[in-house]
Amino acid sequence: MKKIFMTLAVVLCCTNTLSAQDAQANRNQVFQIMLNNVEYTHRNEKLSAGEAIGKILSGVVTGQASVQVSKYEDDVKNAIIKGLSGAHRFRYNDGLPQLKDVVQEGNIVVNAVITNIQAESSTSSLKLKDEEKTSTTYRGIVEAMLTLKDLKTGEVIANPSFGGRGSSLSSYSTSDRAVKEAINSFAARITKWLNNYCPLEANIIESAAAKKDKQKEVYIDLGSSEGAYVGLHMGVYQVRTIAGRVAKSQIGKLKIEAVEGEDISRCKVQSGGKDIKAALDAGETLKVFSID
Repeated sequence: MKKIFMTLAVVLCCTNTLSAQDAQANRNQVFQIMLNNVEYTHRNEKLSAGEAIGKILSGVVTGQASVQVSKYEDDVKNAIIKGLSGAHRFRYNDGLPQLKDVVQEGNIVVNAVITNIQAESSTSSLKLKDEEKTSTTYRGIVEAMLTLKDLKTGEVIANPSFGGRGSSLSSYSTSDRAVKEAINSFAARITKWLNNYCPLEANIIESAAAKKDKQKEVYIDLGSSEGAYVGLHMGVYQVRTIAGRVAKSQIGKLKIEAVEGEDISRCKVQSGGKDIKAALDAGETLKVFSID
């Protein structure tokens, strides 16, 4: 799997300098995100869909084949939209608003360059006694770079690159299925990047179940009104200010077990139970951020 590269550290995003009270009220503010322009760098290639499929099928005979499959361009565009639409703190807008209507920073416009939509096949043979068996593996690859700009200020926020992969054996699949699998993986990576860029934020407000020196459950001040849902994973952090800078250190991991109101959820401690209990017993304030 290709790693996601980013030009911006994953920190608390989308927030300006606010008072503590305002910061609490706006901590999980939802922003608009929209897609402006999509380019495909191989758009002018003359290979037709039929020729592309033929070349992939020829890989069964020749041993390997690799080809750009431009017929999936619209599917990749839709995958970008799906990825943008799935983030916790962004709502996809299918039309660019007028600049005069943009009253806050944090709304994002996205331009995309699709650099690769590729189908591959490779064939290998294995001789067992007097019988030769042939196996073909199909692979799909989708790659693109996004440019994210703040709609109000025009500032470039980040230029992350994403890659999706799909792979399957000929016994139950085709190059078409492998490419579509890659497209789905690609969309999921966009959503994950946005969720890390702008995570949901909460605080541990009360200890729940504990056993000896380990915390088993806690309550957090994140509920249905801010997008909490059962199964959401959260990282637990100790936060300190050092020379005017905020330093975070992860000490554990939670999973929401029950959303019990608009602003409260019960979480199971999945890791770091000993450190979490020690911090709570010491009266420390622990911050919680979504990590899905």
